[in-house]
Amino acid sequence: MFVSLTTVRAGDSAVGETARMAAESMLDWLRQFDGYKGLLVLGDPDSGSARIMTFWETREAADRSARGRAQVRDSMVSAAGVELESTELYELVLDDRA
Repeated sequence: MFVSLTTVRAGDSAVGETARMAAESMLDWLRQFDGYKGLLVLGDPDSGSARIMTFWETREAADRSARGRAQVRDSMVSAAGVELESTELYELVLDDRA
């Protein structure tokens, strides 16, 4: 399993809600990709940052979706008025969620 981690900063305490709404608007689109396994959105009102995590079955699935995700992400960042800080891909090495 691989996780694409995107970090954005809005500079205000509503960044989590903004990120949640943007991510929700992408759910149907994300679900069309082979290998898509889920989405988490984390918000930190103290720092004004949010992290959006998309889960992919394989690195290849993440790579196949990367170009389309980048285009949609850039559009969402612009529309929401947030700053894109980083996008990184990680291998998930342990998951102990119940």
